[in-house]
Amino acid sequence: ADGPEKRSDPNEPESKKTYTKKEFLDLYGEKKGANVWKKAGKAIATVEAKAPKKADGPEKRSDPSEPESKKTYTKKEFLDLYGEKKGAAIWKKAGQGAKKAEKEKAEKPVKVTDEKKKFTLKRESEEEAIGWSRDQKFNLIDVDEDSVAAKAGLTAGLRVLSVNGTRVNKKTNIPKIVKEAGLEVELEAVEVRKDSNEFFTRREFSEYYAADGEAKWAKAGKKRTKKVKKDTEATEEKKEAAAEN
Repeated sequence: ADGPEKRSDPNEPESKKTYTKKEFLDLYGEKKGANVWKKAGKAIATVEAKAPKKADGPEKRSDPSEPESKKTYTKKEFLDLYGEKKGAAIWKKAGQGAKKAEKEKAEKPVKVTDEKKKFTLKRESEEEAIGWSRDQKFNLIDVDEDSVAAKAGLTAGLRVLSVNGTRVNKKTNIPKIVKEAGLEVELEAVEVRKDSNEFFTRREFSEYYAADGEAKWAKAGKKRTKKVKKDTEATEEKKEAAAEN
């Protein structure tokens, strides 16, 4: 093939898209990009090693009249057993059954669970602000630099699930719970990623997109990585400009 070598991104297992080494480095950064490129190469080698050798001889199919049997037959065997016309019809039906089984297997959703993370907010006084902004679903949209939330390890792209063991919902008054908790607050959160201007957890991606859930989750993660990189570069440029002035 002409042009530079391209490889599939191992973080997008369901995607058929491929990328050059330069594209990997641009997306993930010099060090991580090189590692992901290397991992992609190993994945190719593994697939090639495990790929079954093409079977010699004529194609064989399961008999739809024997759903519990694992035995397969050639087209000639179908014709010999059922006769020319009926044998051809059953052979065709057997092929359709195989395609349907493959489709059902491909569409079967991958069962995933959300990895919950725990954080501890530590304030010096009850008046000190946490330093975050969130939407109605308690997805963190932004976390102020050097804030209580940032020091606890919280970042944008997390959904708060509970505060001091209390499960949050639309009616939860987080400021009130935090104030009553004192200077130390325990939070539980899970990662979310954006899709169609809304945030969803990995499990929600899986439930909505079924077999494509993991690929959609990975794609949303790449978009977020690009945005974070762009925002970080913009912030650094502003700092440099302020320093020069």
